[in-house]
Amino acid sequence: MRNPLGWLERLLLYGPERSYRGTPEHLDMDYEDVFLETSDSIRIHSWLIRGPEKLVFLIFHGNGGNISVRLDQYRDLNNRLGASVLAVDYRGYGQSDGTPSEDGLYEDARTSLEYVNRELPDSKIVVFGRSLGSAVASNLAQNNPQIDALILEAGLSSIQQVMFEYSPWTKYSPVRFILRANYPTLEHVKNIRCPVLILHGTADSTVSHGNSKRIFAAANEPKQLELIEGGDHDFLDQVNPEKYYESITSFLQSYVQHDVSLKQISES
Repeated sequence: MRNPLGWLERLLLYGPERSYRGTPEHLDMDYEDVFLETSDSIRIHSWLIRGPEKLVFLIFHGNGGNISVRLDQYRDLNNRLGASVLAVDYRGYGQSDGTPSEDGLYEDARTSLEYVNRELPDSKIVVFGRSLGSAVASNLAQNNPQIDALILEAGLSSIQQVMFEYSPWTKYSPVRFILRANYPTLEHVKNIRCPVLILHGTADSTVSHGNSKRIFAAANEPKQLELIEGGDHDFLDQVNPEKYYESITSFLQSYVQHDVSLKQISES
């Protein structure tokens, strides 16, 4: 059923930015602008940064900003792991057309995965979702044999759970009728068969690390949970880069059969 207060839901839930804070070129990365059309005729934009390895990270960002917010992480994944990166802007973000919605973001993810399979054949595909993107990534990974691994960072178990956790009074308020979107990462992971790595900061003041603990408990094996001491919601990889990237590296070595050297990580 269509939400008659959809405009208000979008105002409360999404924080898209149209202008970029930079491009990969600012960090000396070669990249390609990729424009794709979804099944519901929305044109979405992504950046493709190619790497030498047969490994690609398909990255879905959080509810605010756009793909330019984490340029440094794209560089690190490309330099440290030799991975290609496809950073996706949802509809309504950056240069992507349309307006954001839960079903719309899921469709954007499906369209992006189809492109990765066409453009980077025979690559190991790691789907990476941060914050709200954890729900987008986990929805895509449900019962999907095309995906080799899933990484969730600062994930939310659901919008409703986060809302009730920080503002218990909303359980009895009209807000829960305005926010029809739920983004239930916890429910999605129950249907995921690929290996799952979950990363979260212990000092996250936006989405508590209790969310990731709940997601981890619901996920199927093989799974791994790494808590970064003192990490807040954003820029988790900059709090303890060694632990962060060693966690990703060991995870890939264990479950994706991808040869990434720990020595390469420590010297980057």
